[in-house]
Amino acid sequence: MISIIIASVNPSYLSSIKQNIEDTIGTPYEIISIDNADANRGLCEIYNECVNNARYEILCFMHEDLKILTKDWGLKVIDIMRNEHIGLLGVAGATYKTLSPSGWGCPGIHKLSNKVNIIQHYKFDNQEARHDFFNADNDKLVRVACIDGVWMCTRKTVAQEMKFDENLLKHFHGYDIDFSLSVASKYEVAVTYEVLMEHFSEGNFSTSWLDSALIVNEKHLKMLPLNYGGFSKKQRMTTEKLSFKLLLNMLSDQGYGISRKLGVFWKFQMYRVLGFKQTFLFQLNILIGRY
Repeated sequence: MISIIIASVNPSYLSSIKQNIEDTIGTPYEIISIDNADANRGLCEIYNECVNNARYEILCFMHEDLKILTKDWGLKVIDIMRNEHIGLLGVAGATYKTLSPSGWGCPGIHKLSNKVNIIQHYKFDNQEARHDFFNADNDKLVRVACIDGVWMCTRKTVAQEMKFDENLLKHFHGYDIDFSLSVASKYEVAVTYEVLMEHFSEGNFSTSWLDSALIVNEKHLKMLPLNYGGFSKKQRMTTEKLSFKLLLNMLSDQGYGISRKLGVFWKFQMYRVLGFKQTFLFQLNILIGRY
């Protein structure tokens, strides 16, 4: 039995996913949906409320713009969550979480680090739908550092123990990585390849997303970077360099000047993963305005 939790902004999407769940889940369930069309409440606050109201031990948080294609997927989730070492389950994530504030993906090593099985449609970009499938080791289930919030399953006891951080994260970003890292401090976080779904919109890197990424990485700074992929020092440096360059580009877009960029560099202790030479070069490139 599964409690499904949805923060809804579109009644049509909600109606469609409800019918899809009925047709595919294969086990008794309840749906707890909260109308948040006016965007007055953050996802963390909504999710915590729904966790406390859930009747069943297994919880599934999902976006409403989904179509699950796998029959009896609920039975697969129940079977996986019988392993008490697993605290969180998704369909998209990565085995490495950078020290650099970022999303869950790992540029430069993504073909090895990213663990994904989802058909992605594009609402904002002019792209054709594609099956994002990264499974370098042919796994059915793989341990990861963090997952994407499009679809997340956990147990009620875990969600009540860790909680979504509604005090720090007031909006709609960062909740998934924050919750992943909180859970990872005590349990395993995993991606399953046994559940396939379509997702009808892509993420966006807004000012709110950037603010949340900075908050989440600062909160979990002591445990980062998190490496469950066995990546070498060279591979780790590659993804950390690329991730921080992307971050610097976003900081520039938000009007951050040289001193604030240097402040971010040192706040997140990038020297820990870059070494002396790259630390010097990054600071030099920030100073001369290249980054």
